[in-house]
Amino acid sequence: MNIILKNNIFLLLSISIIIANDSPNNLHSYWAQSNKAIFMDESNQLLLGGAAIAALGATQIDMKVKDYVQSHKILSDPISHFGDEMGGNWGHWILWSSIITSSKIKKDSNKIFMSKIQYSTLAMVSNGLITVGMKRAFGRERPNGSCCDSFPSGHTSHSFTMASIANELYGKNIGLISYGLATLVAISRMNDNKHYLSDVIFGAGLGTAVGRAFSKNYQKFDETNIQVIFSSPMALKISVPIN
Repeated sequence: MNIILKNNIFLLLSISIIIANDSPNNLHSYWAQSNKAIFMDESNQLLLGGAAIAALGATQIDMKVKDYVQSHKILSDPISHFGDEMGGNWGHWILWSSIITSSKIKKDSNKIFMSKIQYSTLAMVSNGLITVGMKRAFGRERPNGSCCDSFPSGHTSHSFTMASIANELYGKNIGLISYGLATLVAISRMNDNKHYLSDVIFGAGLGTAVGRAFSKNYQKFDETNIQVIFSSPMALKISVPIN
């Protein structure tokens, strides 16, 4: 497993040590319904189906695209490094920082602020778990020869999940910028010879579907009934509903 993706999932799981004291069933229901919507929502089914078909088609040209990208180096090293870090180490911290800053400016209540943190974190956790599960299931070798977690691209799915969250929280203008940055992340992964075109195509579809599923359910739950408390990683209690 990619060590950065593994570390990010551990970080997200640690931060999402969430206890809903006032209404635990509401929290569990939110996570359960959102996870279900990733695959059961009709628009997401179309999105994931389209991404799967596009990725399957892209496998026919993966090697040609790889050879072209590696011979032409379509991104400079600093830009490629920036994209890699945005999809790996920086992105979620930037997103959480934006939530903190915007909530301060808007003078959100503590419960509204915490619900945004909860929403964004749970979406990223679910995306990470699904991505890792698929990587293990497919076991695809990376284009640079390392084994065996090429499909789908975790950096890409993570970035597109965050872009969907940003689009929900801040509107279409910020959403477009976020999707643009997520696309840069995807290109950087091919530029660095870490992923094939098909890896990043499906990663983009998966991350968008996860973000959309959590966004659609985000407004359905009464924020005033949810109290979110962060604990230490040593007291990890996390419930993953299985439907």
